[in-house]
Amino acid sequence: MKTYLNKAIAFAILLTSFYNCAIESIDNLQDQSIDIINIEDSQANTCTGISPKARMTNNGTIPFDFEIYDSSGSLIIGFYNVLPSTQTDWYSFDEDNTIFVVENDSVEDQKVSHQMENCTEINLEIDSNNLLTNAQPQQASN
Repeated sequence: MKTYLNKAIAFAILLTSFYNCAIESIDNLQDQSIDIINIEDSQANTCTGISPKARMTNNGTIPFDFEIYDSSGSLIIGFYNVLPSTQTDWYSFDEDNTIFVVENDSVEDQKVSHQMENCTEINLEIDSNNLLTNAQPQQASN
């Protein structure tokens, strides 16, 4: 009798532990995870007033010159004789409608213009055919 009573008490204690557990919907947990991810993403994309910047990567077969001009046509900076398989340093400048020129004596000049805002960057790339790719400004990495 005593063992039957002990088993019954143990079984009753086990059952009460199941009733004390709260079961939360998986949907609620997923919503909370998404909220946390969204908060982290919005904090990661916060701009701290970084000036726009640009560089050129030469994946071509010949050296190129790379020049950056402001909207009035004034030269901001030039990188000359950028060898194949190399890239220039990043260069920061003021917000503006900026003109980027890559040129070489044996290839027609290639020009693009982009409105460069604070916290944007562009990596202009010369491809293996010595042509400027269609690079677009991106959110700057800090």
